[in-house]
Amino acid sequence: MIMRRHVIRVTFSAMIGVVLILLIVQMLFVFLGQMSDLKDTYRIGSALRYVLLQTPGNFYSVLPIGALIGAVVGLGSLASSSELIVMRASGVSVWRIVGWVLRPALILGLVAFAASQWIIPPATQKAELIRSGVAKDSGVHGYWHKEGQEYAFISYANEKGALGVVKAFHFNDDQRLLDSWQAPSGQFQGNQIWILNDVSNAKIQPTGQSFPIHAASQIWSVNLKPKLLSAATADPDELSPSQLFKYGRLLSSDKTPVPSEYKLSFWQKILAPLGLMSLVVLACAFVFGSLRNRSMGFRIVIALLVGLGFRYLQDFIGYVGLVAGGWTILYVLMPILAVFALGGYFLKRAR
Repeated sequence: MIMRRHVIRVTFSAMIGVVLILLIVQMLFVFLGQMSDLKDTYRIGSALRYVLLQTPGNFYSVLPIGALIGAVVGLGSLASSSELIVMRASGVSVWRIVGWVLRPALILGLVAFAASQWIIPPATQKAELIRSGVAKDSGVHGYWHKEGQEYAFISYANEKGALGVVKAFHFNDDQRLLDSWQAPSGQFQGNQIWILNDVSNAKIQPTGQSFPIHAASQIWSVNLKPKLLSAATADPDELSPSQLFKYGRLLSSDKTPVPSEYKLSFWQKILAPLGLMSLVVLACAFVFGSLRNRSMGFRIVIALLVGLGFRYLQDFIGYVGLVAGGWTILYVLMPILAVFALGGYFLKRAR
């Protein structure tokens, strides 16, 4: 009991310490990157708010590497003080120690999942709005919708039916532009009816001339649902797992294929805790396996390279999956299972 608590406390403290260091460094680089974008509408105070709102997302991105390096540092400190040798001599197996180290990794993995569900999406959206200097209900991703001969671009929509900038183009059967309009905002009224505000219309004559027409409000009848449109106008990485799941179900109910990038983002977020734990297993292999006689600095460098390699490999295989098609979950699981297998192999040799 005492040994278990000691190992958990040391490794958890090391993981948190490394994650905080990486997070501070990441925030510093993000802040410095904003200096070239400062202007009258985006001052240093706005840049600071942008960095703070990006902190949850940065925490999520550095957590796997931080947990990997933290596990190496924590177990390495126990090995340097011969505490691991004493534990092994008292009959504690390698796998039991690994199980102890996985407990703080599981906690951090669940924290990362909770952040991706409830904190990161709204914080990231607010951060991008501050940086772009657009109105509160404007967006940065957007969605193109075709209905009949009308093509409309919606910059932003939320689940309550509020719209950002909307631009539409209406063509005839010969694909000649008949008219276009633009509205800075709008609101869903129900029964496929949207009310657009401050609409600027342009009627195109056969001669090519256009006549501007302004309307304080205008009805837009289009088959779009607020919840579906809200997810469609956002980048998949900005959505929570539950939002991605609901978006997929809404598309499926309309017999519309779910875009592969949304599936990929969903499974990456669902399986993120498992990926973090696989890296911690590999970290244990560094300490108990072939790197046990190496210096702490060498093990940290190797852990950093492995962590970066895992991230790039996961992204690469994910993008391959987008092109190849098939079961998206398999493309997300492959690098995770490979790291688990590699760590298990080295740990088995160390027993």
